[in-house]
Amino acid sequence: MQNQDILSSLNPRQKEAVEYTDGPLLILAGAGSGKTRVLTYRIAYLIEKNLAAPQQILAVTFTNKAANEMKQRVEALLKTSVRPLWIGTFHSLCARILHSEAKYAGYQSNFTIYDVDDQQNQIKRIMEFLNINREAVTPRSVQYAISQAKNKMKDAKQFEKETHDFRTKQIARIFFEYEVALRRNNALDFDDLLIKPIDIFTAHPEVLEKYQNRFRYLLVDEYQDTNKAQYYWVKLLSAKHHNLCVVGDEDQSIYRWRGADIENILSFEQDFPDSKVIRLEQNYRSTQTILKAANAVVAFNLKRLGKNLWSNKGVGDPIKIINARDEVSEANAVVQQIQQQTMHNDHSMNEVVILYRTNAQSRALEEQLRRASIPYTIVGGVKFYERKEVKDVLAYLKILVNPGDSISLQRIINFPTRGIGATSLKVLNDFAFRNKITLYEAVSRVKEVDGIVSSTKSRIEAFYKMIEDYRKLLDELNAFQIAERVIKEVGLKRIYENTGQVEDESRLENVNELLNSIDIFVHDRPGEERLENYLDEISLLTDIDRWDPDRPSVTLMTLHSAKGLEFPVVFITGLEDGLFPLSSSFNNDDDLEEERRLFYVGITRAQEVLYLLHAQTRHRFRDGDFGSSFRSVPSRFLREIPQEFVQTTTTEEYAPSHYQQRLRFRRKAGQTVAANRLEVLPDVNSDYKIGQYVQHEVFGKGQILGVDASSLGTKLTIQFMNRNIKKLIAEYANLKTDDNSES
Repeated sequence: MQNQDILSSLNPRQKEAVEYTDGPLLILAGAGSGKTRVLTYRIAYLIEKNLAAPQQILAVTFTNKAANEMKQRVEALLKTSVRPLWIGTFHSLCARILHSEAKYAGYQSNFTIYDVDDQQNQIKRIMEFLNINREAVTPRSVQYAISQAKNKMKDAKQFEKETHDFRTKQIARIFFEYEVALRRNNALDFDDLLIKPIDIFTAHPEVLEKYQNRFRYLLVDEYQDTNKAQYYWVKLLSAKHHNLCVVGDEDQSIYRWRGADIENILSFEQDFPDSKVIRLEQNYRSTQTILKAANAVVAFNLKRLGKNLWSNKGVGDPIKIINARDEVSEANAVVQQIQQQTMHNDHSMNEVVILYRTNAQSRALEEQLRRASIPYTIVGGVKFYERKEVKDVLAYLKILVNPGDSISLQRIINFPTRGIGATSLKVLNDFAFRNKITLYEAVSRVKEVDGIVSSTKSRIEAFYKMIEDYRKLLDELNAFQIAERVIKEVGLKRIYENTGQVEDESRLENVNELLNSIDIFVHDRPGEERLENYLDEISLLTDIDRWDPDRPSVTLMTLHSAKGLEFPVVFITGLEDGLFPLSSSFNNDDDLEEERRLFYVGITRAQEVLYLLHAQTRHRFRDGDFGSSFRSVPSRFLREIPQEFVQTTTTEEYAPSHYQQRLRFRRKAGQTVAANRLEVLPDVNSDYKIGQYVQHEVFGKGQILGVDASSLGTKLTIQFMNRNIKKLIAEYANLKTDDNSES
């Protein structure tokens, strides 16, 4: 590599960040400032200058896709393989360490990684065993509580000490049994992948020292989104050589809800007193108008280290704010502007993205895109590896690698149907619980189990023999060969063939696609073709890892999913107070600042054209009342953009909303529609105003979403801070105004 030629392509701040190799370094990289480029060149520079061999560098990214791309770019720069380089996500790197050091955590190296669905299934089994009512405590809420505790590095005993009410005490009981079940099943959840290495490093200093000696340089991307466990993991590994380089942007910290702690980046200089800070502020992505708007918005936040993005790409078009009548009018406006951009402005479909705060907002957008015959791809829908037919195949493969995985075993023991019913399975589960063994061990000892008829015992024995026969092939066949054989011989494709059902055709395609993905893995990973390696990789994939940016279709995704991406044309929809920002953030400064950072992320995805849309009313379906329509207040974030950068339009002539269409249909059919249900008129004479805060003696603090006239008086639609929406008659509600509470 000709070092000087490569460094000459970097700007002065990027070059400084690459060449600083002695001690802790914080690279504050603004959106679109080339942070991936800096990380790539820094790795290449360390290797080329003989400061470290590839195996002495540990680089952490936030997606597997980013890790693969970065590795390929380093190899292109060096024109040689850097296969020994450790690069990947926190979870994938921790899984790699755990496979080598599992015994120190009391696990076998062939452990299974449970996804959220597996976790909840395990929790359901435990709740049944403990006879805990699912109405009082749902498996989903238990899984979330356990994950939050682990993110804060609390185990079941610590969690129990902090319980104060009946509900949390129930969760604590489940938490304890959940940990026992995971260990018995030789399974780890996503949070364990981070926690267990720290436990090992703390309890076994010699293991920590081994990895400290191995890695002379650590690089961490997206440092602003690290949680407590990730922070400790990084600090432990970098303690010997102190060559820690973290790259991040506090203005893009958007994962507080899943444990990320912005203080990790804000306090970097205090945690590492000898550190250097370099700011990357030149943006290579967006026009100056977009950047100035983004800078102005995020400046309202207090928790910042500060930076000011600038660009050489010119002023560009003004930001277009569209005031739509309702969500259907909003969707139609999006469709018309997409047609304008793709037909007249030379943009292709895959250069357009539609962003929204919540997944539920995609419905109206999808309907209008379909009507306009515009192809689209949703990132964040049903994940490929979570589809039933795919999970069925993967359950067979997981059992071959880790027979202790009781969740996967329950899924396949009677699929395809082999006459092992739910009653027999419950008897086996009870036998396993009583004897403190895995379900697979209970299957192997079925002759000892009372309560199962002999014919069923024979079928269970045949199933056990089949699995054992396949397990003997693990050392002989690669991942594709064994998967293809299992799918064919067990009949996992045959059940979907020639049924005449469209759904089965789709499922068959998905099974074939799964085989295709295994085949690609085997060819792309020479020397690592074993089945357990494939299962590890796919268990840690994200939606973005499978997304194809070159597919000729418009992309739809949440703002969180868009992090790290860029598009020439960006639409951000649903910019209304209560939706974006969420109403739950109104009384919490930290939550509101995070919502603002999320808006900043959305703005800075745009390269050339940015549309911001909000609706005057938005339909919500609650308690079977399909006609509920709520007036909306434009997002406070829109008011934070200086008017010199925006161009505002109002839509009036778009296609009628579902509300109006259904109203006309009912009238045509001769039905009577209650005026106070579907036709509400604004009460212009009321002292109450949309957006005003009020206090109710029972429901607490809330914000007015609608002020309408009715035969009983002024009807107020109020969203309270617990997210409940109530309709109250002002004259009887005894409300107190609370205008000073507005953020």
